[in-house]
Amino acid sequence: MKRVILYTRVSTEEQSQGNSLQYQKTFLENYCKINNYEVIKYYEEDHSAKNFNRPKWLELTEYCKKNKSDIDTIIFSRWDRFSRNHEEAMAQIKHFKKLGIEINSAENPLDLSNPDNKILLAMYLVMPEIENDKISKRTKEGTHAAQVAGKFTNKAPKGYKNVQYSDKDRMIVPIETEAPIIQYAFNELSKGVKSIEYVRKEVNRKGVKIGKSAFPELLKNQVYIGKVFVKAWLDEEAYWTKGLHEPIVEEKVFWDVQELHFRKKPRQTKLCRAADPDFYLRRFLVCPHCGGVLTACYSKGNGGLYGYYKCPHCNKFNYSAIKANEKFVKYVKQLIPNDSILELYKEIIKDLKKENKSEILKEISKLKNDLTTEENRLVSIDTNFMDGKISGEDYMRMKASIDERKFNINSRLTLLQPGNSDLENKFDYAIDVIRNMDVILSTGKAEHKIQLIGSMFPEKIQFDGENYRTNSYNKVLEYIFQETNVLKGEKKEETDEKSVSSVSVPRAGFDKSKIIKINPIENKG
Repeated sequence: MKRVILYTRVSTEEQSQGNSLQYQKTFLENYCKINNYEVIKYYEEDHSAKNFNRPKWLELTEYCKKNKSDIDTIIFSRWDRFSRNHEEAMAQIKHFKKLGIEINSAENPLDLSNPDNKILLAMYLVMPEIENDKISKRTKEGTHAAQVAGKFTNKAPKGYKNVQYSDKDRMIVPIETEAPIIQYAFNELSKGVKSIEYVRKEVNRKGVKIGKSAFPELLKNQVYIGKVFVKAWLDEEAYWTKGLHEPIVEEKVFWDVQELHFRKKPRQTKLCRAADPDFYLRRFLVCPHCGGVLTACYSKGNGGLYGYYKCPHCNKFNYSAIKANEKFVKYVKQLIPNDSILELYKEIIKDLKKENKSEILKEISKLKNDLTTEENRLVSIDTNFMDGKISGEDYMRMKASIDERKFNINSRLTLLQPGNSDLENKFDYAIDVIRNMDVILSTGKAEHKIQLIGSMFPEKIQFDGENYRTNSYNKVLEYIFQETNVLKGEKKEETDEKSVSSVSVPRAGFDKSKIIKINPIENKG
C-alpha cells in the first residue's frame, strides 16, 4: 500500500472561484480510497504558487526530510496546485526524487520513470506559469487603466480611508476626524512661520500619529489635492492626473508649502522646442514606417541651415520641414467646408432655436434620458472593470465610446437649451476659425498653430512625404463634415443659387488680427 501526503493549496481569489481547500481535500481522499493509498499526513496552504516559500510547504519539506522512509508520494489535485513556476517546480521534483519521494497529480498522474512523460510534465508545469503571467499582465493593465481613469489603487494615505462600494470597486474618502488635521498642517506650513517638525508634533498631539521621516513625504503627496499618480507603463512616462477622490487641501496651499519648505514649484506646461516656427508639426506627426513620433532638427547644407522632420526610431523617414508644412496647409485647406455649407449650418442652428418649442422640449427630455443611460453604462463598466470581468483594454475602449456619445449628446443639448444668449456669438467665432484654418496655419504664431492643430486632431497624423492621414478629427469638425450632405438635402431649394463646389472659395471679412488671440475649439471627444 502506498503511503501518501495530501497537499492542497488555494489563494483567497481562487477560493472565491470554487477551488476551495475542502473541495480539493475531498477529491484527494476519494482518489486515495479508490487506489487503496494510505494517507499519513495532510497539509493545506493559502499562499500563492509563484514560488515555494510557503509556510505549509516548508513544513511538509522538513517532515519529509525526517521521515523519508515512511513516505512514497506527495499528491495534489492538479499541477497548478503544486506550482506556477516551471523552473522551481522541476527543482522541487528533483529534490524529492533524491529523498525517494514521488510528486504527482491526482487529475493528471504521470509515470515519471518513463522519459516520454517528461514532455507532458513540462507542459503541465509551464501552462500554470503562462496563466500566472497572463493574470499578472491583466492585473497591471487593469491597475494602469484605473489610474489613468483617476482611481487611487493603493492603500489610502493618512487622512483617507479605503471604502468598498462593491466587490472590488473601492475609492478613498476623507476620514472625518483626520482630514481636518491634515488640512491644518498644510495651512499652517503655507504661512511660512512654523517649521515642519513643529507642525508634525502638533499633528501628533491632535491625534494623527506620523513619524519624523514620513511627515515630509506626506506633505509632498499630491493625492491631497485630488491627484492620482499614474505609474510608467510601456513607453509612457509616469505622471500625475486628476483623481476621482475628494481633495483635502487647496491646490494653492499645497504648492505654497512645496515652494516654502521644499523649494519646489508646480510644473508649468511649456511648448519648448515644439514651438519652433519651422517645426510646429513635430509633436503631431508619426512615421509611416514604424509609427513612432517624428522629431525635428536642422542640417547644414549649401551655406545654410535646413529643417527636417525625421524618425529617430527606425531612421527610415527624413523630409524637408518647409515642404511638409506647406503640404499640411494644403491638406487642411481641403478639409474646410465651403462658405455656403458653413453659412447653411449657421442657418440650421438659428432655425432650431425658432422651431416649435414643444418639439424642442421633447428632444431635450429624450437627450437627458440618453445622457442618464450613458452615465449608467459608465458606472456599469467601472464596476465590471473593478470586478475583473473586463480587461483594461476593453475598459478603455468602452469608456472612450461612452465619452464620445456623451459629448455628442451634450453638444446637442447645448444647442437646444433656451436662454443661451451668447451661443450665437460663440458659434460665429467658431465658424470663423474653421473657415480660416489654413490662414492661421500660414500666418499665425507657432503657439497658435500648435493649439489649433491640437484642437483639430485628437490623434496623431501620419505623413509619408506626400499625403497626410489621421483616424479622427475634432468632434465638432467631424460632426459638421458628416452633416454637410444632410444639410444640403434639407435646404437644397434655398441654397441652389449659393451652392459652390470648390473648397478654395475666397473668404471675405476675416480679420487677421484675430489670429493672435485664438481660443481654439476645445476637443472634448
